[in-house]
Order: sequence, then structure tokens, then C-alpha cells
Amino acid sequence: MATATIAKKPENKEAKLAGQEMQQAEDRPFFLSRMRDEFDRLFHQFTRNWPAFWEFGGNNWRWGVELQEKDDALVVIAEAPGFDANEFDIQVQDHRLVMKAKHKVEKKEKDAQRIEEHESYQSITLPCDIDKDKVQATYRNGVLTVTMPKTAEAKGKKIAVQGA
Repeated sequence: MATATIAKKPENKEAKLAGQEMQQAEDRPFFLSRMRDEFDRLFHQFTRNWPAFWEFGGNNWRWGVELQEKDDALVVIAEAPGFDANEFDIQVQDHRLVMKAKHKVEKKEKDAQRIEEHESYQSITLPCDIDKDKVQATYRNGVLTVTMPKTAEAKGKKIAVQGA
């Protein structure tokens, strides 16, 4: 009767460490990309109202915009201080919300008349279809709110989950 013996390789610490390093290296790309995304988000939040280097000397201003998706509507809340309600031009074109504002101030001084114009433009891609005829916009205390009801197809349907 023949018996076979299987020789077991001795495990050394170097092989274990190499295996752990390989496992950590495989997890690293996800971790690094997530960390990079967080830094990008924080940097954007911190610098979003800073003028870009090509805007120095101009009167450009950037909107602080938030898009909220609710069950039956999309709501855009935009920080727009210093304007009057009649100075806004709000349009829905295809799947985009276009917001424009223009404010003109005339100042008379002793020897001359000075005119200052402040313009702003923001365009937002909408994530779903909306009913363009029912869009409403309000402006109060420097905040522009645009409410856009979703179409019936975009609202979706709730599906009940049944137990087994």
C-alpha cells in the first residue's frame, strides 16, 4: 500500500506581509478616490464665491445654488442678494433652467454721472422632465426660489415589496 505525503510549505512572515500589502493596495484606489472627492467638495464649498483670476476688476458674481428633488417637483434655491424681482429672467429650455439677473444703478456725483451694472447668469441641467407651464418663481430677502412640478412620467411609481 502506497501512501502519499504532501509537504507543507512553511509560512514565513514575508509572505504574509506581502499578502496584506496586496490587499491594502487593492482597497487603496477606492479610498483615495473617495478622499479626493471629499477634498474637492470641501474646496468647492470654501471657494465657490471667490472670483476667478480672470474676473478681477469685473462685476461678475456667482450664484449660490441648491437643487432639491422632491416627490412631485424640483426646487431650485438661489442666493441672489441685491436684485429686485423684476430684474430676473427665468427660462426653461429643453432640460435646462436658465437664470439671468441684471441690476443697473445710476449714481449722480458733483461733476459726473456714474452707472454701475451687475449681471449674473446661471444654467442648471434638470435631472427629469418638468411641466413648463406650471413653473413658479418667487424672490424674497435675497433668495430666488424656482419650483418646477414634475411631469406624470417623471414622478415615478411606488412599488410595494411583498414578503415571501
